[in-house]
Amino acid sequence: MAETRLEKYKKYRESIKEVKETSKDIVFEEARRSRVVTDTTNTTSTLPIEEVLGKIEEEDEVTSVKFITKKKIQIAILVLIGVLLIAGIIVFAIFAFGGTN
Repeated sequence: MAETRLEKYKKYRESIKEVKETSKDIVFEEARRSRVVTDTTNTTSTLPIEEVLGKIEEEDEVTSVKFITKKKIQIAILVLIGVLLIAGIIVFAIFAFGGTN
């Protein structure tokens, strides 16, 4: 017959105790200690907010000028293609439908 819930969880609790006992080895303790950040292992530094904001503003100006110029060129090319397409359609319609008698 199937084992009862109490027996099942008793085995489960025993297996957890075994895992806890093995995790107290020296290797696990040393690995845990190496993951802890202390003042001596923390090598990050902070920058002044003025310096960070200054760099961001400088990059935005250069990027935005290039982007605006590129965007204007693309719009001009699309408008030119549209005008040529419409002119071509008009010329074709005049010849196709006999605009002159």
